[in-house]
Amino acid sequence: MNGWRGLLRLAWRRDRVMISASLLVIWVLSYYSADAMKTLYTGTEQIVAANQAANTSTGVVAMYGHVYHLDSIGGIGANKLAMLDFLVLAFLVIAIVRRHTRAEEESGRFELLGSTSVGRHAPLGAAVLLAVVTSLVTGFVTIPAAIAGGWPFGGSTLLGLALAGVGLSFAGLAAVAVQLSSSYRACGAWIFGALGVSFVLRVIGDVSWDRPARFLSWLSPLGWAQQVRYFDGDRAWPLVFPVAFLLVCLPVAGWLQGRRDLGAGLLADRAGRPTTTMGSADALAWRLQRATLVGWVITYVVLGVLFGSIVNTIGGLMTGSATEMLRKLGGVGSFNDIYLTLVAGMAAFGAAAFGVSAVMRLRAEESTGHLETVLATRVTRSRFLLSHLLVALAGASLLVVLLGLSMAAAHLSGSSGFWREASPAFAYLPAVWVMTAVTAVVVAWVPRADWLGWALIAGVVLLGELGALIGLPGWTLRISPFAHVPRVPVDPMTWTPEIVLTLIAAALVAVAFAGFRRRDLPVA
Repeated sequence: MNGWRGLLRLAWRRDRVMISASLLVIWVLSYYSADAMKTLYTGTEQIVAANQAANTSTGVVAMYGHVYHLDSIGGIGANKLAMLDFLVLAFLVIAIVRRHTRAEEESGRFELLGSTSVGRHAPLGAAVLLAVVTSLVTGFVTIPAAIAGGWPFGGSTLLGLALAGVGLSFAGLAAVAVQLSSSYRACGAWIFGALGVSFVLRVIGDVSWDRPARFLSWLSPLGWAQQVRYFDGDRAWPLVFPVAFLLVCLPVAGWLQGRRDLGAGLLADRAGRPTTTMGSADALAWRLQRATLVGWVITYVVLGVLFGSIVNTIGGLMTGSATEMLRKLGGVGSFNDIYLTLVAGMAAFGAAAFGVSAVMRLRAEESTGHLETVLATRVTRSRFLLSHLLVALAGASLLVVLLGLSMAAAHLSGSSGFWREASPAFAYLPAVWVMTAVTAVVVAWVPRADWLGWALIAGVVLLGELGALIGLPGWTLRISPFAHVPRVPVDPMTWTPEIVLTLIAAALVAVAFAGFRRRDLPVA
């Protein structure tokens, strides 16, 4: 572990913006979620009615969990907040551990460190320690946010500790996955696969809360956190599980690291074909991004089915104040229409995030030196950029369309019509294209500031989700391209903003091509 302090400082310096922004998002979400409960449900009867409606919907229970005490002051609202925070923190700690272990090893930097006095386990130790500290700080930040929002001290404390426990669990899992995988991408497949399995086990356990299959929740780090039952019975003893799990994973990861070669994994990659038909930049871009896109597609279809299956439950969860709150978040129309338009907007944010990540893959190919090899062939700069943009734009569009179709198919409402319920998602396509094109401009003109792509996504999400709630001026809300999308089917379809957004996206793509052809390559 010699040299771990310097590596820890370096890791913090590189990730301080990402970590600080994530902490701010979680704090804001926690405060406003707690504060909103006072407005949404003004009495015990309304809370009980909302929790009963949530428990009778299999889809709601599958997404957020079962409410055991119907008069819980947090109830379904706390479960929604917790699940969102759990997933955000899990993604954050996974990113931290992968970046400062497997990514550094794959880039060859660990070989340089190994030639100095830095110990072999120091990089892993520094990465895990940063992830652990981030998890603990995130949990402790959540406690005062929930208390300030009006939730009781005891439940708020347990909510924060449960959130920290999720971070500890996935930090340990990521440390083990780094040793098993032989590449950064393979590590992602292992750890995000584990996150998916954890979510599925929790879903089965929650849906079977009164049947023997409920034990499956105890096999999931997400299930451990939910079993703390913050505001819903308040029990602290399940917090032992994530701590014990981390203490088991760390020595296992260290033991595994001592039994593999630098740059390799204990599980070798599957041997490729001796021959290939990959003869174009498009085929290469598809090969690099297909696994990620398939994962997103599966996630969106599953979420679409879940969201669609609970449409008829929404009316039981909302009071008049809740309806007004959701309208501020972007929903319009009746109960069901408010829900459909709100989910469509959130799905569009996620699709834009995929578009950003797909464009950033192009930047990763450049920074790792692979781009030079490709450009040494007949492939031109423009063709290489186009190949990744096609995957980004087509993939993001596919996600939006699939979510709209799966939601409408799961609801199967004969009264409102299939296409009426699918159309809210389709209207967001031009806004998704604009965000993807903006990221392409950033990569083409200011590649060293590629983090701006993610910063812009975070900015439009915060504007769209919280801007109206915290009273930001109207002009700030209109900065986001998503603010100009017509809220169909409640509002009539107006093609002017759709055409303008599409033209803006096309212009931005042209600017990106001009910049990518002109600047030096590669830029590390």
